[in-house]
Amino acid sequence: MKAVVYHGARDFRYEDAADPALESPGDALVRVTRSAICGSDLHLWNGLPIPDRGFAVGHEFVGVVEAVGAGVQSVRRGDRVFASCTLGCGTCESCRRGLMSGCAVTTAGGTRNNVFGFSAAYAGGQAEAVRVPFADANLFPIPEALSDEQALFLTDILPTADMACELAAVEPGDRVVVIGSGPVGSLVQSCARVRGAARVIAVDLDDARLLRAQERGCEVVHPGRENLAERVLELSDGRGADAVIEAVGRPELVSAALGLLRAGGRLAVVGVLFAPVEIPWALVFMKNLTLRSGLVNPQRHVSRLIPLVEQGRLDPTELITHRLPLSEAAKGYEIFAERRDGVLKVVLQP
Repeated sequence: MKAVVYHGARDFRYEDAADPALESPGDALVRVTRSAICGSDLHLWNGLPIPDRGFAVGHEFVGVVEAVGAGVQSVRRGDRVFASCTLGCGTCESCRRGLMSGCAVTTAGGTRNNVFGFSAAYAGGQAEAVRVPFADANLFPIPEALSDEQALFLTDILPTADMACELAAVEPGDRVVVIGSGPVGSLVQSCARVRGAARVIAVDLDDARLLRAQERGCEVVHPGRENLAERVLELSDGRGADAVIEAVGRPELVSAALGLLRAGGRLAVVGVLFAPVEIPWALVFMKNLTLRSGLVNPQRHVSRLIPLVEQGRLDPTELITHRLPLSEAAKGYEIFAERRDGVLKVVLQP
């Protein structure tokens, strides 16, 4: 088969790769019909140090089941499906708690990454086909009413956005600040509105992304031209935000976000961070602030999100700005990494 194969920083090649095969009774093989480039994939593109080479990248994909192992019960050949980006076994203690990202089996006791497309252990979905281990825990049938593209972001970024609002305990009437209007931040804005937020304040340095946020009903702040803290106070009647969600992944933004909260406010951090973060602990302590974060477990969120997409209350396809054949994936990565041509989300088709 053909796949987008990792050979190092900015060296993703569309080339021949080994056909996936069933390895365990719980496996399924999926013929990929759509995949997408995620902001997390850019960490690999930009040089995140990892030991493996020669595996297919990508963790956002949908497709059609081509074969299943003898132990698979939830899907069958011919089903349209999407996969959770994080793989759980479904039966260990962590999985039973709904924390598949911490699965004792798929992480090998915490020593292995269990996200598709970040290691040779779990080759990714920017390929013509992919093996999905523990299919009963990680594959979900796509309802007939949904297109492949509507289902595509149920794999990762839409559940991440829903999780962010859950971590920040967004409630009806809240004033919510969303730092970052990229793909995840955009969906956070929509999820916050679905949960009844009275005011959603979008923060970004990109005017095109702020315009999109404005069109989906947000008030917008460009911190390069306005004082962010002062503007949030204005928009929250002088008290500060009830909730702030950081969806960029920069240490200094986490610290800044805490300063935007009212007493008793909640901060959720879902931007991917690999650098240390300096926390103004006296502020957290004196204002009774809450800080939560975590890696998404889509399995916990899809049953809530599918009806919202079916009803049109959430439209993840609005993010798609570029569609390319899988063979041009490297071009898609360049466009996304360099934020060219108003890019927000790149979808790839084998």
